[in-house]
Amino acid sequence: MDEREKELLDKALAGDGSAFEELVWPYRQSLLHLSFRMTGNREEAMDITQEALLKSFRYLRRFEPEKSFRNWLFQIAANECRDFLKKTRKEKKYRLQTGTRSKSPQLDPENIKAQAEAVFEPASVLNSELKLDVNKCLQYLGPKEREVFILRDLDGFNIKETASTLGLSAISVRVNLSSARKKIRQAIEGERIQAPGRGGKT
Repeated sequence: MDEREKELLDKALAGDGSAFEELVWPYRQSLLHLSFRMTGNREEAMDITQEALLKSFRYLRRFEPEKSFRNWLFQIAANECRDFLKKTRKEKKYRLQTGTRSKSPQLDPENIKAQAEAVFEPASVLNSELKLDVNKCLQYLGPKEREVFILRDLDGFNIKETASTLGLSAISVRVNLSSARKKIRQAIEGERIQAPGRGGKT
């Protein structure tokens, strides 16, 4: 943390809510990007981001100042996304077993571009066609590949930061990143590739 962040952290720990708001403000948009890319759902991304910020405030005393505050926030958000995706998979399995239909919005690959444009500011990193194409291709990645690719290639984390945030080894990050990049490249180039869980190539 830099000196300003440490000052804001001390004030937030002393109960200053406005200091906490200022502390997390620079990361709000990035957290929203992360949540949307991992879930593909606009409303859920907003809820997850809000919940991640609430948890970061609730557990602020657990943060170790000698570490990166940004990475700590992203770790909380990533865990929230994992919980959401796990819950979604369980609900999908239940619907398949019972024949019931979902009442909650689900990932719709065809609408990802429109959702991205609706959620993010025009100047956001997803504003270019290439970034939007990549965002659509995230559906073809497995959970770990998606997390690693988002943090490393879309959010600019280095290998060490990505590993620390996701609780993976550096080797695991590199392996998943290599696999993710290959799949993204194939999808963008129009090669036949199926999303995880649909059989065939993954």
